[in-house]
Amino acid sequence: MNTSSTLPTMPVGKHAIVYGGSMAGLLATGVLSRHFERVTLVERDRFEDVPQSRKGVPQSSQVHALLARGRNVLSEVFPGFEEDLKAAGGEIMDMTEPVACFVSGLWRPQIRCGVSMSAHSRPLLEWVVRQRVQALPNVRVVDGREAAGLKTGVDPTRISGVKLQAPGGGQEELLEGDLVVDASGRGSRTPQWLEALGYPRVEETCIHVDVVYACRLYQRPPGFEPGWDTLTLAPQLPEVRRLGTIQPIENNLWQVMLGGWLGDGPSADEASFLEFARGLPQPHLYEALRNAQPLGPIHRYRFSHNQRRHYERMSRFPEGLVVIGDAFCSFNPVYGQGMTTGALQAETLGECLRQGLAGVSQRYRQRVGKLLEVPWTLGTSGDLRLPEVEGKRPPALGLMSWYGDRFQRLTCYDEEALRLFIRVMHMLESPAAMFSPRMVFKVLTSKPDAAALNRGPKPLAAARRAQVA
Repeated sequence: MNTSSTLPTMPVGKHAIVYGGSMAGLLATGVLSRHFERVTLVERDRFEDVPQSRKGVPQSSQVHALLARGRNVLSEVFPGFEEDLKAAGGEIMDMTEPVACFVSGLWRPQIRCGVSMSAHSRPLLEWVVRQRVQALPNVRVVDGREAAGLKTGVDPTRISGVKLQAPGGGQEELLEGDLVVDASGRGSRTPQWLEALGYPRVEETCIHVDVVYACRLYQRPPGFEPGWDTLTLAPQLPEVRRLGTIQPIENNLWQVMLGGWLGDGPSADEASFLEFARGLPQPHLYEALRNAQPLGPIHRYRFSHNQRRHYERMSRFPEGLVVIGDAFCSFNPVYGQGMTTGALQAETLGECLRQGLAGVSQRYRQRVGKLLEVPWTLGTSGDLRLPEVEGKRPPALGLMSWYGDRFQRLTCYDEEALRLFIRVMHMLESPAAMFSPRMVFKVLTSKPDAAALNRGPKPLAAARRAQVA
C-alpha cells in the first residue's frame, strides 16, 4: 500500500472538519489535509480494516462506476492511487475493447478507445481510499459518531463547529473548526439546521424516477471465454426501460446488475432475477448466468428521485460551511455520475481554498452550482423522456433526444464517434464536442455499412450448436 502523504505547506487554517465518510467525504479530507494544519473526519459507521459493506452506504453491494475523470482526481489527491487499487485486486481496462455493449438496437465495435475504466467493488474502492486518508499524518478519523447540529460562534454568520453524539442520541460534544464540510449524503440535515439558525430553506429540484435495480455476485465459470469481460445491455428510453450488465470485479467475480425505471425491476428472489434477465433484448446475459455459480443473496435497491439542492441560489449562506457530494446533488445511479461528480466538487474546494479561507463558502457554492449544470442536464434528460416522469422539460428536449439517439447509433459503426462519446461520458470532454460541424454532418448523413456492422458476440447456446456441428 502506497502511504505517501503531503503535509500542508501553506495552510489557510488550523482545523477543518468533515462529517460523512462517503467517497466525497474521503476525497474532501484528502484535499483539506493540504490546506489545514489538522483535519478531523467524522463518520457514523465504524470503519473496518477490510473491504466491507457498511450500513451508511445501503447501495454498496450494487455496481458502481468510477469514471476516468474521477479516477484522475483521485490520483491527483492521492498519488499512486491506481497502483494501490490494482495491488488490492482492482483492474484497469480499456473502456470498449473488452466490452460487449448493445445499445440502440446495435452492438458497438470492440475497439481500443484509449479511455480506461476501473473494475472493482464499491467496498474495495472505498477501503483503498480510506487507507490513504488514514495514513495522512494530520488527519484524525472519529468513527462511531454522528453530526447532530451546526454551531455558530461570536459571529452568527459563520459556522464555527459541529455538534457530535453517538448514533441514535446521547450526550453531545462540540468539535470546533475553521471550516465544516457536510458529506453526509442524500439524507443531509443541513437544510433544517440552517433554517434553525435563521437562514432561508434551500430550494430543491426533485425528479422522481423510481428506479429499481438488484445485484448479485457470481463466480466466473472456469474456461468461460465469450469474447468479452464486461457485458452491457443498455436501455433505449422511452421504449426499452430495462437494462442489465455483468461487470468483473476483484477475485475473478462478476457483479451482475439488473434494473428498470418506474418500479419495473426484479424482485430479490432467484426465479424473478433470472426471468428478468431472460426478458432483456439480447439473450447473452441470461445465458451467462445460467452457467455461473451465484454467491450470496440478491441485493435489491430502490432509488426514488434525482435530488438537487440549489445552495448556489440562497440569498444568505454562512461562512465556514461547505456541502459536498450527494448532500448537494444526487443523481440516478444508473448513469454512474455520482462518485465522479463528488470528486470534481472536492477538486473545486481545493481550488477555492487556494484563494484563501475568507469567502471560501461563497466561492465554492457558486462554482459548484455551475459545475453541476452539465451532469444534471445529462443525467435527467434521459429520465424526462419517460412521459410518466414529472419535471420541467428543457425547451429543446425533443430535438436533443432525437440527436442523441442518432449519435448513439453512430457510435455503433463510426469509431471516431465512439471514441468521442466515451470521452464525453467519462467527463474528459465537453458534450459540446458532439455538436461540432463534423459530428453533426456525420449524424445527419452517415449510414451504416451492413457488411461492416459488428454482429456482437454469439449467444452461448448458438456457440455450443456451432461447436457440435
